[in-house]
Amino acid sequence: MNKLRLIFTKGEGTRYIGHLDVLRTFVRAIRRAGMPVKYSEGFNPHAVMTFALPLGVGVTSECEVVDITMVEYVPVEEVIKKVNENLPSDGLQILSGEYTNKPYPEIEKAEYYITIKTNSPMDMESVKNALSSEEILVEKKTKKKITEINIMEHIFESEILDFADDWVKIRVIVSAGSKYNIKPQLVVDAIKKAAGLDISYALPHRKKFISAK
Repeated sequence: MNKLRLIFTKGEGTRYIGHLDVLRTFVRAIRRAGMPVKYSEGFNPHAVMTFALPLGVGVTSECEVVDITMVEYVPVEEVIKKVNENLPSDGLQILSGEYTNKPYPEIEKAEYYITIKTNSPMDMESVKNALSSEEILVEKKTKKKITEINIMEHIFESEILDFADDWVKIRVIVSAGSKYNIKPQLVVDAIKKAAGLDISYALPHRKKFISAK
């Protein structure tokens, strides 16, 4: 058994960096920590690492998963301590880990907390009505095309956690994974459209993955 599964956070310090930068940061930290990680063969060898569901730019998280293939055993506690010492403390930090030969369970849904800030006072009834709508059509972009979807078919739970005159914090559980991945910005776009909000910015945070049963 040489696959090490690590759970890590992506904090405010790395909110606006992309997945490739996260990967490079991990590789540098692992190299500096002296971890015996397996590298691929060929002209351009790279560390054998697999991320469960990479985050987009602008999203923080407390549940990120990476599987790292090791060439020899190192106690999990030692890996966490040494690698964390070489990661940005306000950006990426490993929470826990385990050696396993099991594939990561198929991700079906994800839970997000999203804080939405507006440029003017918002009508909370409009936000509540938006979250309880049966249909909100939004454009979903992929590398190949743009399609219009009813995002409410992919929001399984939603609630308002806190609010003030010009901001609201919501919790949503949405489709995620390889089959149908709903990014939190799509949820923000839907609320903006349905509630008529003048949004200044949104701060999404991934709380957990929900695997298929």
